[in-house]
Amino acid sequence: MSTLDPAPKSEREFGDPRLESPQNPDEVVGLMSDIGKGAYLALFSQIGISLLIANLGGALLGHWIDGQLNSGPIFLILGFVGGFTAGAVAAARLVQRTLRHLDALDAATKTAKREREARERDAARLKGRVE
Repeated sequence: MSTLDPAPKSEREFGDPRLESPQNPDEVVGLMSDIGKGAYLALFSQIGISLLIANLGGALLGHWIDGQLNSGPIFLILGFVGGFTAGAVAAARLVQRTLRHLDALDAATKTAKREREARERDAARLKGRVE
């Protein structure tokens, strides 16, 4: 009876090694290191929803005011423009908040990496002195 050698890790049938958990928890893996695809999807969804709700709300409010005043579509247009402006401001704030968060994550990751490298250098120096 002969047993077959298991395939190397890179040739496995299931699972891409780049998507597996790293052996070193400090190691960055994947296309996006600090923020995943789900977070980007959530950000873009928030932007879209905020623009949609602001535009729709402004247009509906303008349409209602036009109905109350028996006027032309002037308030509908003003409501739409106001809603678009409010949505754009909300989207800009979302993006700014996300960028600040990413900058903080990046700074923390760089600091942790520098500290880890310093510990490794110190350990290597101590190892060299002991031997």
